[in-house]
Amino acid sequence: MKRILSAVLILLLLGGALAEGWDFSRQSLDELYAIRDLLNARIGELERSDGVQVYESGTYQVGSDLPAGDYVLVEYENAMFASVIIRESQAEDSNLLAHHLIDHQLVVRLEAGTWITFSEARAYPLDQAPVAEDGVTGEGGYLVGALLPAGWYDVRLTDFAPLSSYSIYDGILGTGAQLTKFEVLRDTARIVLSDGEYIELSGCWLSPAE
Repeated sequence: MKRILSAVLILLLLGGALAEGWDFSRQSLDELYAIRDLLNARIGELERSDGVQVYESGTYQVGSDLPAGDYVLVEYENAMFASVIIRESQAEDSNLLAHHLIDHQLVVRLEAGTWITFSEARAYPLDQAPVAEDGVTGEGGYLVGALLPAGWYDVRLTDFAPLSSYSIYDGILGTGAQLTKFEVLRDTARIVLSDGEYIELSGCWLSPAE
């Protein structure tokens, strides 16, 4: 009953905020967190109703709770500490296979039998994740050929970013990928990306070369 009353209260708060033109200045931090969680849950419901398979934050056994394969992890809007941990088993002291912060989004390959925990993010099968068909991206990680067309790109600085850089790997997280290029940006850079490469953008974004 307490959870139901809390949900009703948040809905009332959200309705009032919307009626005032998205003015959240009177809400406390806890109330804003609750509104954010409610919105993220509703987004997930709508995506599932459209036939998109989406997994919310939590711990999953790969091959049992979710199929093995390649996934795109996308952080919740305004997430404070989106992250992913992959272990050999469910035990906290089991061998740690990977631990990464999720900066907007990343792509990972999950092997059957492993355990994944991700927080403040949702996971999409790679073939159901949004694709940058026009080649324009924001910050985050992109698998070339699947999420981003191969070709020549201009890497552009994001306004007000304290540090801008990009990293290119020969594969995605979970495949033993190796870093092939890293550059700290001070101006626009031109690069070429090939199918199968993976690029991570921080403080910068991509657009097709002009």
